[in-house]
Amino acid sequence: METTIYLIRHAQSHPCADEHTSQWPLSSRGQEQAGALAPLLQALGIERLYSSPYRRCVDTVRPFAERSGLEVRLQHGLEEWKITPCWQSDLYDVWTKCWEDSGFALSGCESGATAQARFVRTVRTIVEECRGLTIGISTHGGVMGLLLNHLDGTCLRDCAEKIRNPDVLRIRANGEGMAWDRSFALAGLDGIASNHDETPIRTAG
Repeated sequence: METTIYLIRHAQSHPCADEHTSQWPLSSRGQEQAGALAPLLQALGIERLYSSPYRRCVDTVRPFAERSGLEVRLQHGLEEWKITPCWQSDLYDVWTKCWEDSGFALSGCESGATAQARFVRTVRTIVEECRGLTIGISTHGGVMGLLLNHLDGTCLRDCAEKIRNPDVLRIRANGEGMAWDRSFALAGLDGIASNHDETPIRTAG
């Protein structure tokens, strides 16, 4: 029995250096993206919807959930890969180091290996609960990249950095495991998605 998983990366957020990452809202463009994404997701036949509890992930799928009458089921295991304790100017350097060394982690943060194991375990648990269904999972680019790396070891940092805001990837799961359906492209998404480097940053104060 095959289960279909749509991994949904959140729309463009508006990070702020003096706010916890879990509270970062969508930017004004991100709010528009979330609204435009709703009918695109509705065409996929999603029967059950899960999300990271982070505000930007919940707000990305809220318009879709309201249109579809679906409950947004929060799962802490879908949270972002914590590579720094808070926003910092050298975030990209730390991100690069984490991909170069899967065991590296700053104090109080997660290594790539730890975050990957946590996210993969959570997705597998969801699949077990939803065998044969079509599932939507609203989450983050970092952990999506780690899942793709788990499924295909040739998918590294450059692969993760190509995931847009928002983005939707399809994973097929059956008794033999999970596989990334590289042939899938969500119709209409190219017209609303933005690249990560377009994300606006608010500095502290």
